[in-house]
Amino acid sequence: MKKTIILVFLILLLSLQIHSEGEWVLGFHFSKWSINIIRQIIEDNVIDAFDDFDTSKGDLNFDSNGNNFGFEINYFPKGKEGSFSIGISYERNNFKGKLTGNYSDSDNFGNKEEIVGNGSFSLQPHSFNINLCWDLWPKSRVHPYIGFGFGIGPLNGEGELNTTTTTYYHGYTLVEETNDKKTLKEAINELDDEGQGFPLTFFPIIHLSLGCKGEVVNNLYVFVEVAIYDGTLFRGGVLYRF
Repeated sequence: MKKTIILVFLILLLSLQIHSEGEWVLGFHFSKWSINIIRQIIEDNVIDAFDDFDTSKGDLNFDSNGNNFGFEINYFPKGKEGSFSIGISYERNNFKGKLTGNYSDSDNFGNKEEIVGNGSFSLQPHSFNINLCWDLWPKSRVHPYIGFGFGIGPLNGEGELNTTTTTYYHGYTLVEETNDKKTLKEAINELDDEGQGFPLTFFPIIHLSLGCKGEVVNNLYVFVEVAIYDGTLFRGGVLYRF
């Protein structure tokens, strides 16, 4: 799928290059996420593969953050004064999360079990994205723009969960500790074996942006934007026209 997207894009760029007024822009960008962008995916699908918690009898909390960096090349069919551009970017994504929780259970005879756990998740999907952008008032040295992009990435990642189980039984106390490590693919395979199934075999990327760019010196630009990129992020970068 990824090779097909790249091939289609390269053919499109070659066809656009016949226009003598076309212009290329090369850029680099870095982003930080401001909200828990993968919380729902983890809670609905991956945490279930770590069976140590009964979430109906306690608390399970998950917090995530992440960053992204990438390189992009864009083509303006109508040159510097044109508003529309199409491009391709390589994106490296880093998602990190922390999991904490506890629950307790007891029977009618006064026996009790308490479980406390903490864990972490790390995902590193990378992708090639197709990007479409429209510069508003492109003749101005500083001007806003809107953009849209999409792509897919592999489900690369791993997770670890540590639990401490304390059992109180007829006046005796037993403490057990466990450590469970899985790659994301292993966790998904376990869900499939249990008949739950994971809905995707890839990590989808969708990018909607609103930003502003300004020309610092001839053909060198800086930009900042607020974007929806599987969550809300703040992005900045540099661009060079050639």
